[in-house]
This record gives sequence, C-alpha cells and structure tokens, in this order.
Amino acid sequence: MARMKRSHRTKSVRMDVQNGNTSKRAGSNRLTITVQSDNWRIQPQTISMTIRDAQALRSFLNNTLE
Repeated sequence: MARMKRSHRTKSVRMDVQNGNTSKRAGSNRLTITVQSDNWRIQPQTISMTIRDAQALRSFLNNTLE
C-alpha cells in the first residue's frame, strides 16, 4: 500500500489522515482532528485516533445523523 497523507481544513477544524505506513507498528495509521479556538487563552484541542477507530466513528455518525 502506498503512503497517503491528506489534510482538509475548514474555518475552525483541521483534519489530517496518515495511512499506508509500512512500519507495521500498532496505531501507525492515524486520523488527527484539531479544533482551533477563537479565544487566545484556549489552546487548540486535538483528537488523534487509529484508522480503525475513525471508521467506527464514521459508521456511528452516518447511522446517527441520517
């Protein structure tokens, strides 16, 4: 599998996917979501998960937000 790194940005959210890592280490393929804050006192909040967890999240959201 070829290495893939993609990003998508909206006004307040940045999503990065790294997939196809050949290192074979558990959790090396990841989705990272960073939410920016308009308040300078609050640091950006980041969620990082494996691709398998991200697929489960996608399935949950697709079923819930129909």
